[in-house]
Amino acid sequence: MFFKDIPGNNEVKSRLISTVTKGRIPHAQIFLGKEGAGGLPMALALASYIMCEYKNETDSCGHCNQCNKSHKFIHPDIHFSYPVVKFGDKKRADTTSDDFLPKWREILTETPYMGTTEWLQHIDAENNLPNINVKECNDIMHKLNMMSYESDNKVLIMWLPEYLGAEGNRLLKLIEEPTDNTFIILVAENQDHILQTILSRCQLVKIPVFESKDISQYISVKLDLNSERAEQIANLCEGNINLALSIAKNEAPDYSDMLISWLRVAYKSDPVEINKWISGITDMSKDEQINFFEYGLHFFRQFNFHTLTHNNQVMLTNKELEIAKKMSSIINFEKSIDIIDIINEAAQNISRNINVKIMLFADTLLIGEIIRKK
Repeated sequence: MFFKDIPGNNEVKSRLISTVTKGRIPHAQIFLGKEGAGGLPMALALASYIMCEYKNETDSCGHCNQCNKSHKFIHPDIHFSYPVVKFGDKKRADTTSDDFLPKWREILTETPYMGTTEWLQHIDAENNLPNINVKECNDIMHKLNMMSYESDNKVLIMWLPEYLGAEGNRLLKLIEEPTDNTFIILVAENQDHILQTILSRCQLVKIPVFESKDISQYISVKLDLNSERAEQIANLCEGNINLALSIAKNEAPDYSDMLISWLRVAYKSDPVEINKWISGITDMSKDEQINFFEYGLHFFRQFNFHTLTHNNQVMLTNKELEIAKKMSSIINFEKSIDIIDIINEAAQNISRNINVKIMLFADTLLIGEIIRKK
């Protein structure tokens, strides 16, 4: 992983690079960021930079022997630890990250911005709860106390240390007094779920969520999306690039077109047209339906901001902004608040396996009444 492959967050990148070039790498640090903020890719890029033989001022070279292995996640001196479940016929107590290493390399190659859900699906965890167990902790201590194989350095990247139970205290001495040239990077999402004993011994590096413009540019190039669609998705995801990729890979129609179509159908309140629109929604997966309603909430919040402030600097595409301006002639702030309440309840009801057709028919008629009232 290169630093250049991670969109935005240049300040964090510069700070991490500086610790390497100045020889001041903390022996143990926690990269703390929300899901989809890129904490894991940042740790992978730092590990590659540490190992690189011909690093430059901004990134690893990508060509040396060390890079050839670190960028493929097969470097013998870069160790990984992550929450897993029982593997095959092994007892859970005997299962460690190494059993899932091929799967780990696969998903890092495909989607390094993954969340816990994607990882558990990838390893077919079903309903089993993952964790980082005692044997894993013992293996980590054994690996990091051994001589390095090819590099002068050793790096441990632990993804989601929140899944360490009390057995994580076994790692305290290693974290506090690691062997020479050994660097431990814990990539976390929830500070409150990390053992306080570990938290107090690590330097905290906060990874901010991505800016919408960085997500938009990234998914536009990676998935060959037009700029309007990419910007719409980015605005919806609140800095979560994993969510943006998930929505972008989905071939759902343009959400803004769907929303405007819904409002038009609601205004007319023709039962035939309502049922035709509803059939398009029910053909979508539950996740797609939720994404649509989340988009509706996002649009109306931005619509309200524009209505109240007349400020065009909103998180809407040019197309959406023009729609918002036209809508303001028939939907005022009070009406939009009522519509938001309906959409919000619909999004919640989708997750409760409610009858979508009946719910949407009633909601559409209600939205129509709201729009038409004086």
